[in-house]
Amino acid sequence: MKKACLIIPLLILTLLASSYGLANIYFKQAEVRVKRWQIDTQLINEEDYRQALDYANKALLFHSGHNQYLEIKAQILEWGADEGIGQPRATALRQAKQLYLQSTSTRPTWPGTWAALAMLKWRMQEFDMEMVSYLKNAYAVGKNSPEVKLAYQQLGPVLRDYYPQLFASVEASYNLLGNK
Repeated sequence: MKKACLIIPLLILTLLASSYGLANIYFKQAEVRVKRWQIDTQLINEEDYRQALDYANKALLFHSGHNQYLEIKAQILEWGADEGIGQPRATALRQAKQLYLQSTSTRPTWPGTWAALAMLKWRMQEFDMEMVSYLKNAYAVGKNSPEVKLAYQQLGPVLRDYYPQLFASVEASYNLLGNK
């Protein structure tokens, strides 16, 4: 009886560890594809996209809610939206936004996620206070991170030139990051 009490929890822990290990393998496969797309600046083909999305979904199946897995799926959906693969563009971008927001709910101090949300709002052509709040959050938790600096460099001039009322909310942090 004593052995059974020890063996059952060990089996459960082994299964859980195996599940997380499989999730990480699938995540890495998806991540490799996204990194290749970033280097090549385009998708190789529709099959590559679908395989990456499948890997991300499997990673989430084995470890649902993991922040990195949510974010890699969001990035894949963004690439698909840009290439016209998969769901309609607006649907894919809304789903990506929900995945990023889900990630921020458990890791609100990841600046790259907030920066990705601000950039996603740009891609959705939604210039509003929500975009500004994402930029502010990114700056507050990681003003020195490359993702935050890039988001400010790219969004700052657009906001300054076309949405001055929104730019006023981020102008001080934009200038502190060395932008003019």
